[in-house]
Amino acid sequence: MISSTIGAAAPRSRRPAGTRRRGAPRGAARWALSAPLLIFLALFAVIPTGYGVWVALTDQTVLSTDVRFVGLENFAAVLADKAFWSSLWFTAWYTVLTTAITLATGLGVALLVNRRFPGKRALFTIVLLPIMIAPALMGLMFRLALNGDTGVIPAVLRSLGMQVSLFDPHAVAALLVVLEVVQWTPFTFLIIYSGLQALPAELYEAAALDGASRWQAFVDVTLPLLRPVLFAAGFLRGVDALRTFDVIYVLTGGGPGTVTTTLSIYVYKQAFVSGSFGLAAAAAVLVMIIIVPLVPLLISRVVVQPGDAA
Repeated sequence: MISSTIGAAAPRSRRPAGTRRRGAPRGAARWALSAPLLIFLALFAVIPTGYGVWVALTDQTVLSTDVRFVGLENFAAVLADKAFWSSLWFTAWYTVLTTAITLATGLGVALLVNRRFPGKRALFTIVLLPIMIAPALMGLMFRLALNGDTGVIPAVLRSLGMQVSLFDPHAVAALLVVLEVVQWTPFTFLIIYSGLQALPAELYEAAALDGASRWQAFVDVTLPLLRPVLFAAGFLRGVDALRTFDVIYVLTGGGPGTVTTTLSIYVYKQAFVSGSFGLAAAAAVLVMIIIVPLVPLLISRVVVQPGDAA
């Protein structure tokens, strides 16, 4: 009786000890596998962000030798600067508009290419050409092509009897939007095309058997299944458009005046033209404060939860 009781209890006494021995290596493995990412984030995200916040609280300049703590003076100066609010407004509508248009054009081109037809490979190559050009080089090419004296595009417009200055304050913003869409439509096209390739053909066959037209199949089958892909493409494109610098700086330098000054160009000019690192860092911190609360909302629409997938 006693021996049987001991024998029955023995396995139960060994399980917790075994569990603890297996649990310790698992915890260590998690930290070991996470260590490279944590170190990377600390070196390239946490520490630079902390240093930027500290610089924003000082009067550090290009020529300063003694850095003085000034508290929130830089933030107050940036918030009182009309150029900051102008750059914030331009960046906001520029990001939203270019992201929406590149998503629409990328989706249209992806739907066009997602079928068999002669010359598909050649068209695929042509569509991808703009994204292979560096943004700064693209801006330089357009600057030469749009030159009022020697540019090809103004010469063509003059031959048609049109006297249009493409660097007019009312036209230059639209020109930048067109340039952004031309260059980054291939990016959204690749993402959306990959999503289309992953859609099961059985759903379209079932929709055809039910008598659905192509438009009905697109609205009821394609768009719902592509929603996570579209949100992912829009999120990545929006983040990239939000920090646009090179192509606009090369083409217009943020002008005329401050009409095409983005937040990136504003921060750059504060740091390397005006020489005030404190003001530049304060502007960058304010932008971070504005953007960071929006990131979880956007990611929640991009990442598909297990319950949603079901």
